[in-house]
Amino acid sequence: MSWLTLGSLALPFTMNRNTLILRQEMSRLNQEVVTGVAKDPQRRLKGDLGPLSAVESRLSRIEAFTQANTLATNAADIAQSALNRAGNIASDIGNRMLAVSIDGIAPATLRAGATAARNALGDLASTLSQRVAGRAVFSGNASDAAPLPDGEAILAAILPSVTGLTDPDDIVAAVTSAFMDPGGLFETTLYQGGPAAEGPAIDTAANAPALPTAADPALRKLMAGLVISALAGSTALNLADVHRQDMAQAGAEALIGAAPAIAEAQASLGETQARLDTTLTRLSSERDALTLARQNLIGVDPYQAASELDVVQTRLETLYALTARTQRLSLTEYL
Repeated sequence: MSWLTLGSLALPFTMNRNTLILRQEMSRLNQEVVTGVAKDPQRRLKGDLGPLSAVESRLSRIEAFTQANTLATNAADIAQSALNRAGNIASDIGNRMLAVSIDGIAPATLRAGATAARNALGDLASTLSQRVAGRAVFSGNASDAAPLPDGEAILAAILPSVTGLTDPDDIVAAVTSAFMDPGGLFETTLYQGGPAAEGPAIDTAANAPALPTAADPALRKLMAGLVISALAGSTALNLADVHRQDMAQAGAEALIGAAPAIAEAQASLGETQARLDTTLTRLSSERDALTLARQNLIGVDPYQAASELDVVQTRLETLYALTARTQRLSLTEYL
């Protein structure tokens, strides 16, 4: 018969406690090997968490600024592509209307050019209605709405102001006034966006520059030229062929005249793109530097952690073997 002593009763509890300690240590080392950072930063930094908090706070802000910068860059890229399309429309339709304004051109050819201008107006309205993350790029601060109606709606809105006019100069003046005059038809009826607004914050005390809107004078000149060109072939106006040719020439001049202003808008937007790209590069470099600083504060050497893990695992296996021996955990002893 075996007699139990106080020491023999305490032994299982001692071994259980050692087993728990080793298992906790193994769990910590497993996590540190996988993540590469200390499981208990407070212990690693001896309670001084100020530097770590500052680094992690700035990293979080950089992440938010980077996302905002990426959205602003996407919007600027789409705006630049739209302006490039607008410039191509001005050049293509302007040259075409100039060709059909020549004396002696067949009326059918002139009407085909006017139809091309009409289609280009719809194409331009669609191009200027593009969205990024659900926000209309060319609508300014009213980005929940498309900036313009479709091309047919634009022509329908302009038509009443020129109906009954028979002099090409009067028609051209009426269309130009509708698009360019402050408080005119374009501002009160056609444009459905708002004023240009600064973009999102892309860094501390820095916002993305404002993007152009569909109410930019360069785009309004382009739209006026397209409307004049489209009306040159419209059956709603009672005009002689020679007057239609005059209107085609006026439309061509308006379109070709809008090209330099569109190019200037493209150059300004290019500066915005360069600024966004520079800011994104700087934020990326700062994030890399802060990530390295954070690693220096709470990082662990994965090779050292793996070696320590092997040592702890060996100790735990040894403890299990000793426990089995001291408790006589064998089938023969049990029988």
